[in-house]
Amino acid sequence: MKVSLFFVISICLSMSSCLKPEKDFSFEKEGDIWFHNSGIELKFDKHMYCTVHNRGESISLNDINREEELTKPSHFIVIDGEELTDFRVDYDNIDVETVKTAFGKGRRMILTGIAVCSDGTRIEKTLRIELYENYPDIAVSSASYKNLGASDMIIEMDYSNYYRLDATRVHPGDQSFDFWSFQGASIAWGFDYILKIEDGFEQENWMGVQPETKTGGGVPLVDLWNNKSGMAIAHLETRPQLVSLPVKVETDKRVSMAVLKRDNHTISSGESYQTLQTAVMVHSGDFFDPLTTYSKLLADLGQQQQEPSEEAHEAIWCGWGYLTDFSLDDIYGTLPKLKELGIKWVVIDDRWWDKYGDWNIRDYTFPGGEEQIKEFVDSLHNQGFKVKIWWAPTPVQPDKMISWGGSVDPGSAQIVKDHPEWLIMDKDGNYPRDCRDMYQFCPSVPEVQEYMKELTTRFIGDWGFDGHKLDAYYVVPPCYNPDHHHKRPEESYEDLPKMLQAIYETSKAIKPYSVTEICNCGTPQDFFQSIYIDQPVVSDPTSVEQSRRRVKVIKALWGPDAPAYTDHVEHIRLEVDMNDKSDTAKVGQDFATSMGPGGVIGTKFTWPGGPENMQLSGEREKHWQKWFGLYNEKMLSKGTYLNLYDIIYDIPESHVIQKGDIFYYAFYQKEWDGEIELRGLDKKKYQVYDYVNEQELGSVTGPVGILPASFTEHLLIECTPLD
Repeated sequence: MKVSLFFVISICLSMSSCLKPEKDFSFEKEGDIWFHNSGIELKFDKHMYCTVHNRGESISLNDINREEELTKPSHFIVIDGEELTDFRVDYDNIDVETVKTAFGKGRRMILTGIAVCSDGTRIEKTLRIELYENYPDIAVSSASYKNLGASDMIIEMDYSNYYRLDATRVHPGDQSFDFWSFQGASIAWGFDYILKIEDGFEQENWMGVQPETKTGGGVPLVDLWNNKSGMAIAHLETRPQLVSLPVKVETDKRVSMAVLKRDNHTISSGESYQTLQTAVMVHSGDFFDPLTTYSKLLADLGQQQQEPSEEAHEAIWCGWGYLTDFSLDDIYGTLPKLKELGIKWVVIDDRWWDKYGDWNIRDYTFPGGEEQIKEFVDSLHNQGFKVKIWWAPTPVQPDKMISWGGSVDPGSAQIVKDHPEWLIMDKDGNYPRDCRDMYQFCPSVPEVQEYMKELTTRFIGDWGFDGHKLDAYYVVPPCYNPDHHHKRPEESYEDLPKMLQAIYETSKAIKPYSVTEICNCGTPQDFFQSIYIDQPVVSDPTSVEQSRRRVKVIKALWGPDAPAYTDHVEHIRLEVDMNDKSDTAKVGQDFATSMGPGGVIGTKFTWPGGPENMQLSGEREKHWQKWFGLYNEKMLSKGTYLNLYDIIYDIPESHVIQKGDIFYYAFYQKEWDGEIELRGLDKKKYQVYDYVNEQELGSVTGPVGILPASFTEHLLIECTPLD
């Protein structure tokens, strides 16, 4: 509907002031425009600069003082190096309408305005903001820009949901940049993606292949929060997008964030340019709620992970403790200990194969060829185990590797010789290399997708494996191979999930209980690929804090009972260099970090031989027996993770899992002596039990129990109702 002046006057007469609206929409001519839902409130000025409020809060996290040079509107473009920001609202054509989309019922506000470039070219901006009943805390937005001039123009960049946050607005004692953040881009192996913003911080958060590290992808969402409130932004496209989500502490110490698309897109006179669909979310607490909301929004759009196999919750042993040159005797020798510990999954890890891309059997490991590998898998099945196979879908081995010295059979893969037309090619006609110095399949090629099905059928159908550990890859670059006839080079990047879909669906068709795991090593797991998995992974954590935070990320994105695999417990080496791979380097054994937040535990011990530091003997064996016994008894990974604590600001660090009417709490701190809060209980009395140390700790009464506690490193307790 078009909004009349009579309507505006009527609203103003019914309110003490138009500055504080009572309905979902109001405005003053040439003044502020308000649009709000029950959880979020947006205020636009006459140039479409936006302030975002957590509904009920009188002060917003962001500020739009247009006298300051750094202030910009939520959506703007860059043309010939010029930021086009001041689009003056046409108040006579503000439109508000009822809509029903994949997100449900809602209201859409449409603002239009014109800006003039320095050369006199006029550009019309149309901004659409949508608020939904099902999502009271978010605003969905997109913009279009129409060339009203006579000549072509090139849009170099478009910014969506650009905001500058100032922590002092809600917490005067802080610095302006005092936020914690979730930044979902895959930057480099081992980098924290839940991190505190410090003075001078700047991170591009490019979602494509990183130029130096060759990682890439991740979750296209950034969240900044403190102990008062938070704000997150994300794009809501159903395919991966080559965008950035830059976060920067500006010269005035405020923190800017945005969704940035570098496009260099030409629009002729009369034509329009459409931005991506994006969202801004307001919340309290840590990153959990924004990530959960993002996952639900994408599910509404059809990007939803299927229910994982029950088998994905079972504990895992991986043969990587023996490294690349393992023998079958090594695996067979370890099986008795796996039975004792109640471990159900065996992973045959890196280097059973000859060359990347071919994935034929390595003679060193299986000299008897296919018959021997089938006999091997059958023998493990006969002993009650399920077996995963390690491989990677995108890399293809070249004749020579320039920078990576990993173990492979020499020479190029046969698939390179047979089908060079399947490979990604760069602008110069070369084959770009990945993080392991490999060529890469182009996911857009139908024959490549069919090849993934053939490989999966070989592994799961012919050889009898029960699942995959897909490792050692991230995303792929744009493809310029003329044989592929791409409409756009970035199709290769956008189509990568199709390769995973081929693997996942073929596996499920052969073995419905099969488990597909993806490990995008040491970085955020790619959201769009993970639609086609059973088991998300914390992937090479470098600290216990990083591991627990990543478990919470998984529970937010993939569901509160997601089987979040916490990787090999030995991986986190607290007292040595993470890169020390010597036989004597101390390895991790902190199962409490894996189990407490509801993770699936795993190990790569060796027995009776193997590297000295991996051998399971003496006190280590007792420790493993205790924790695998507890895991199999409690199965907390099947419980429901309750988001009742901020993982940063609540001290000690706290997590809670509910299974039926029993609540399992996990607390972490180097040293703690004081009271702890047991949140989320029903209004009844509970018996409190330390199930690790087998000690009764008294009783508490819900809904918030207060318990005096003293512990070192961790306390894991169980609350059982007494009524």
